[in-house]
Parts: sequence; structure tokens; C-alpha cells
Amino acid sequence: MSERQDPIQMFAEERKQEIIKIIQQQKKIVVPQLCDYFGVSASTIRNDLRELEKKNLLKRTHGGAIVSSKTGWEHLPESKENRMALQKQAIAAAALDRIEDGDRIALLTGTTIYELVQRLSEKKNLMIILNDIQFANWLEQNTDFDILFMGGFLRKKYHYVTAPVSNELLKMINIDKTFTTCNGVTLDRGFTTPDFETAMIAREVLSVSNEKIVLSDSSKIGRVAFAQIASMSQMDELITDEGIEREDLEAFQKVISVTVAPDSAGEGYYRMPG
Repeated sequence: MSERQDPIQMFAEERKQEIIKIIQQQKKIVVPQLCDYFGVSASTIRNDLRELEKKNLLKRTHGGAIVSSKTGWEHLPESKENRMALQKQAIAAAALDRIEDGDRIALLTGTTIYELVQRLSEKKNLMIILNDIQFANWLEQNTDFDILFMGGFLRKKYHYVTAPVSNELLKMINIDKTFTTCNGVTLDRGFTTPDFETAMIAREVLSVSNEKIVLSDSSKIGRVAFAQIASMSQMDELITDEGIEREDLEAFQKVISVTVAPDSAGEGYYRMPG
């Protein structure tokens, strides 16, 4: 771990996000190390670990915690909205630059994609293909874009639909750019999600898209979920944040274009070609 943090400057939610990062990087940690790092009491750290375990973000052990290895678990959207919020905003700002007026774009469900949705009013004459009810509601109220909503079964509590069979609509259209997200990113398994049907509809949309872009904050890197959306080489670009490890960045950029968006607004971003 790096140098000790100032506990006065770090809020509880920020501390918990940092704990998640540490666990993902080191795979395990003990309470005294976290106490020393954050400058807080053991009871505070134990409370943090207890809350994070309830959200299935880690697994508590005697005296510490280890990384959660479940590939099938998926958090509800409401539980993810405030996680890595600054990073998601930076990623969305970088993604907005990929969109040109008049584009036909597909936006697949995800909290990072929703950050992008809320910036689209800056663009003109878009047609948007989507499967998320929340996205459609926001766009209807705040833009005059054409919206094509993909039909299917509503995934309860997740606000979007999946199609159990081949989507005939997608066979009839061509999409300029598709923006999707994921729950796991690794070089070997590419981009993954816990839900099989979510992966299937993403694959169908990507198959008729000219450009394929993944938005993923760095907390997803190194994780593998149940179903593969696409291999890394099948996608054109990964947009992530400064939390990505240099080793991962160098490995990824050999097969995909990687854009690293800053955590702080206004500092620009840099793109490493694949």
C-alpha cells in the first residue's frame, strides 16, 4: 500500500472505495494494515468491511478480508450508482467525444453508460438504440432524439430488457457506434457480465455495429464474470480511468485502443492505440 491517508480528508464512502481497490490489487488484507493506512480505529475498519461484505464486494476473514471471487453475482443498479462516481463521470466525458452529430448509436445498460446518456443533450440529430427503461425515460424528457427501444423480457429490478431469442430487429439495421459496459475485464477472457442473456443481447448489438466501445472503470479490471460479452480483440476501444495498473494498460494496448480518462475534470485524457 502507499503512504498513510489523512483521515480528516477522507469520507467514509471514499475510504470504502479505497479499501475495495486495495483488496482487488492485493487479494487480501488485514485490519491492522488498514487501520495504519487510513489512521482510523479497528472498529471503524471492521464496520467498513462488514458493510462491503453485505454488498458482496469482498469476503471477510478472521482479522481481515479477501477479494470476492463469485462470478455470478451482480449488484442492483442502485447499489452501484455512487461507486467510482468521479471515474465514471470522467469516462463518460471521454466517451462523449466519440459521438458525432447525426450518429446512430446503441447504448447498452449500465451505470457508466447512464453517465454518458446524461451528456447527450450536447449532441444533435442522434438516433439511439437502447434496452434500458431509465435511459429511454431520461432521453424522452431531455432530448428530441429518435429512440429505438429493443423489445424483450424485462429483467426485474434492473430496469432493462433482454431478448431470449434472436432479435429480428437487429438483423435489419446498422449501427454506427455501440457503447457497452461490463462487470469484468481481463486479457484472457475479455469483457464479461454475470447474466447470460445480457451477454447474448450485447453480442447481437455488437455484431451490427461499425465501432464497438467499452466503458469500464478500473475496479472491474482483473475480475471475471460468468458470461463473455466479447474478447478484447473483438472490441475497438476501452475507455477506463487512471486507476488502471501500468502492467494491465501495457498488456491491453497490444490488442485494443485504450483511453485513460483522468479522475479530475478538466485535465484532458490520453489514448493509447492498440
